[in-house]
Amino acid sequence: MTGKSKRFQDKTKKLHRLLSILRKLDNRERLTPQALAGKFDIDERTIYRDINDLNSAGFSITFDKEANTYRFADPDFTLRDFDLNDNELKALLVGRQMAQGLGKPFENAFKSILMKVRKDTGLKTREKAKRLEEKQWLWVDIDPTEGFEQIERQYNAVNEAMDKKVELEIVYKAMKDEKETKRAVAPYGLVFQYGLWYAIGYCNLRKDIRVFALDCIKDFSLTDRHYSIPADFRLDEYFKPGWQMLRYGEPVKVVLEFTKEYARWITRRKWHPTQKIEERPDGSIIFKVTVEGTRELKWWLYHWIPHCKILSPPELRDEMIGEMRETLKVYGKGL
Repeated sequence: MTGKSKRFQDKTKKLHRLLSILRKLDNRERLTPQALAGKFDIDERTIYRDINDLNSAGFSITFDKEANTYRFADPDFTLRDFDLNDNELKALLVGRQMAQGLGKPFENAFKSILMKVRKDTGLKTREKAKRLEEKQWLWVDIDPTEGFEQIERQYNAVNEAMDKKVELEIVYKAMKDEKETKRAVAPYGLVFQYGLWYAIGYCNLRKDIRVFALDCIKDFSLTDRHYSIPADFRLDEYFKPGWQMLRYGEPVKVVLEFTKEYARWITRRKWHPTQKIEERPDGSIIFKVTVEGTRELKWWLYHWIPHCKILSPPELRDEMIGEMRETLKVYGKGL
């Protein structure tokens, strides 16, 4: 073999070796100088030179003494460019838009995801992402949370309690009577509704699962008392019996009648898992639903008056009539 051929062969071997090291780093394999030297049948000094060459070429590689392995200095760095299609990119952008309404932790998380998309995807995806961001294609309207920083400590405390599975002692000031109570709560989850954050969990004072608005938690501290979430508990299933998120009392069967002018507004979507709709010959509909507590349902019904009639229960009808009479006392003067 001529000297020229040998130099070419050595360079080819080194190139293959460097590419192999990069692939192993990208796969997060454990790499030590000894292991690499043994794999490629070379001495450790050559491995050190290889790592230096890769660093000089722009691949920032460090040796993690604690883990005893080489790794990329940026833990998020990858050699693998991936591409996203238009629907995937739009889903990310809609997610970011919704996250802005939920508060800083979610907004920052989506910003980080989009930064990774810009950095780690191929040129085609990066150009599409830039184009979609510059021109707003989709809009999802949710009630945004205001002043998340005012409840951020409560939010973090509930998350910490759930991570450690320890109860949370809270001082809770109810919105209705503004009475403060001290209670121990075992958090099961966090819920965002009506532009507000809530914690749901087992309340040792009430001996039941309750929902707590984070802005009503005036003081709190973690305990050392451990708890476990029931295996059959699911957030989505828990809220189904209520109209949206409030549950109280025994199930109530509600029967409503909507005029033909507004029937199509009701039939076009699913309002509740238990709903049943009967169409009448004149175009009106009968809407039946079973809920635990009618307070939220009542708020919804006011939106459809006078095109909605409560057929049962009579207690709900009487309650709304009484409230409307009180409203007329305020607004009905001079009518």
